[in-house]
Amino acid sequence: MPYAIPEKKVVCFFSPKSGGTSLRAYLFHLENGFPFKDYVVQGRNYDANSLIRNVGFRQVEHKKFEGFEKIAVVRDPIRRFLSGYSNRVLHYRELSEEKAGERLKELGLRPDPDLPLFVENFQKYCKASRWIGHHFSKQQTYLGKNKRYYNHIFQLEKIGELAEFLNAKLNVNATFPRLQTGGQKIDFSDLPLDLRSKVFDIVSDDIAYVFNPGYAAEGKAGLRT
Repeated sequence: MPYAIPEKKVVCFFSPKSGGTSLRAYLFHLENGFPFKDYVVQGRNYDANSLIRNVGFRQVEHKKFEGFEKIAVVRDPIRRFLSGYSNRVLHYRELSEEKAGERLKELGLRPDPDLPLFVENFQKYCKASRWIGHHFSKQQTYLGKNKRYYNHIFQLEKIGELAEFLNAKLNVNATFPRLQTGGQKIDFSDLPLDLRSKVFDIVSDDIAYVFNPGYAAEGKAGLRT
């Protein structure tokens, strides 16, 4: 589901690997007036991701949000892809033998792939792990394809603009935390040109390029030698 604040008639849509953990915590602060912190209920640990789970745009009960101010947060698709690899493949090891060994064997895939191998077999690796498939689905899966559905579209890379807008609208001084930082940082410009081209091909139909054409221009610029 998107994160809705019914009292204020505001609803925010976002995708996995688009700042969702931090965004959930920030929206919780807006709604409740105090910062979110991890908590325990009957011995079970809960973090910000427990507040809501991302579901496909088609699964959302959109009638519930009639009359709401609708907000989308988009992320540069190349940065999102590289962050997904760093966080889900390297940090959480979703494609390790321990977590996906049986399925990897069925598909003839090597566990713990380096980035070139992951890119070369991207679709197969998405089938090997539901969490990989979930986090690497295009942003239109969660945001839909029509930008006119939204009153406002914000870039994750300029998330301070969203915080400034919502703090003023809701008259709350909430801070935007930086969570979910696990995994090494990968700079697109440091990759070999052929690998950059393959990554761009994978994300080239991401709806973020329609929602924010500047992303597409930046991605293409990154293919120059």
